[in-house]
Formats: sequence, C-alpha cells, structure tokens
Amino acid sequence: MTSPRERQVLREAAQWFARLGANPDSADVQAQWLAWHQADPSHQWAWERLDLLHAQMDGVPRPLAYRVLDKLARQTPALPRRTLLKGLLLGAGLGAAGWQGYRRSPTWLADLHTATGERREETLADGSRLLLDTASAVDLAFDASTRLLILRAGAIQLTTASDPRPLIVRSAQGDLRALGTRFSVRQEQGSTRLSVFQHAVAVSPVHATGPQRIVEAGQGLTFDDRSSSPVESLAVDADSWTRGRLQVDGWRLDRLLAELQRYRSGYLGCADDIGGLRVSGSYPLDDIDMALGVIARALPIRVERYTRYWTRLVAAR
Repeated sequence: MTSPRERQVLREAAQWFARLGANPDSADVQAQWLAWHQADPSHQWAWERLDLLHAQMDGVPRPLAYRVLDKLARQTPALPRRTLLKGLLLGAGLGAAGWQGYRRSPTWLADLHTATGERREETLADGSRLLLDTASAVDLAFDASTRLLILRAGAIQLTTASDPRPLIVRSAQGDLRALGTRFSVRQEQGSTRLSVFQHAVAVSPVHATGPQRIVEAGQGLTFDDRSSSPVESLAVDADSWTRGRLQVDGWRLDRLLAELQRYRSGYLGCADDIGGLRVSGSYPLDDIDMALGVIARALPIRVERYTRYWTRLVAAR
C-alpha cells in the first residue's frame, strides 16, 4: 500500500507527464518540470515509476496513456498491471464497451505480436516465413480454402510458401493477395503501405469499385479504403528494417526521429527549429541511443535526456 505522501507525488508526476506530452517543444514547461523533478528525491521516485509503466503500455494511444497515468496516481501501484489498467480505463469513463475495444487492441489478443523495439520471425503452418517489426500484431485465420493474415498494427514482411490456397494479408484498408512473392505491409494511421520485393501483389481497397491493382517487384504504393496512390519505385534498402537497420537518404530530421520513435518506448522528438535538417545514413534499430549519437555528430545538434524514456534533440549551443 502507498502512503498519502506517495500518492500525492505520483499524482504530481502524472500531471507533469501529461503537461510535457502536450507541450514537447515548450522550454518553459521543461524548465518547470526539471525544477520540480530535482526539488525532492520523492519526485524522482514517482517520475521513475510512471516512466516504467508508460514503457510497458505498448500500443496504448498517447492521449489515452496520459489519462491512464493521471488515474494511476490515485490507485495502489502494487495492483497487477492488467487489473490496474482495466480499472483505470473504466474509471476514465470508457465504460465496458471501451474496455472491450481496448482488449481487442493488438498487444492483448493478437496471435502474434511484438513489443516496442522487438522483431520476431515465425514459420507459419504452411511454411511461409513471417517477420514482425516493432510493436506489430497479426491474427492468423488459415482454413481449408484460404490463408488469411490480419494485420492489426505495425509492419510485417512475408515470404510465401507454395500452397494451392490463396494467401491474403488484410489491413484496416483492404486486402493484399500474394502472387507468389516476398513483400512488406505496414499499417499506418488511415492507410496501408505495401512494398513488393519479389513477384507481385494484388491490392483491393475495401470500398474500391474498380479492378484490383497489381504491384510488381521493386514497386510500392499506399492505399486507403477507397483508392491507392500511384505506384512508385522502392528506395534502395527499403527492407533494411528486416536486418535491424534504417537506411535513409535526405530525410528531414523530424521524419527520421518519428521512425526511430517506433523502436523506442517513451518520447523521442526534436525542437521545431532543427526539424527540417536533412539526414542521410544507416542507423541501428536495436540501439537507438547509438543512432542518436551518430546523428548528433553529423549535425549541429545535441541530445537532451530527461529520463530513459524522454529524449529530445535541440540545436547545439
């Protein structure tokens, strides 16, 4: 059981967590948080507890995570995380339907899933090889007539095995039918990204009225539930993530950090005045701190770390 004082500092820590999340580029908020953090050892203890919980909450949308953390400050931290989250979500006003919707999120119930920063390779029942990227989740529905993979979150690469049954990857926006191939599918916010490395894939947005779109090896596209973008040639090393690297050429810094953020728990971002700096190179996905060090040596920037889960890049002094 926690003491009244411990509950109070946990409540303060949750409020600071929410303020920092809502104002990641505010120097004033960061300075105020730092003053609070250093004012008392109990503040550092409370912040560390919330940091650790947030790192465990893979797949929880950030606004909901802040609400949960705020509610956490009023609860007994010794409760099991699953029990605690259920109580907090209900307490946040989501109701039973909201909790059921959250339980259907990938990190809870998917047949195959990965945590943030993890990659996982599986050989499926038909012999196909499946690689899951960071924070990804897939449900499997194989029967006598169809091999169906439902991508719930994240990204996968699939190398199909010979089998008379059609193999289909279903995202939130539609179906992708393998035509004897190796390809990657990434579920994004409101769209799906397809990259084909061998043979071809047929794309069918769920509400499209026209014929299937055939995407050949070396090509990729993005589609929503009604239409798809023009086919584009894949960048060199477009599948470098499968080898634990991120290969970029002339990316904006803020875009690069957003991609690295997928492999790291907590907050990773940069100040607005350096977000447009251009970056090229190959960066390790299994050691984000090393990647940030390489970036900092190549650009006039420095890395500020408030905790293990809160990192921000700013202009060098």
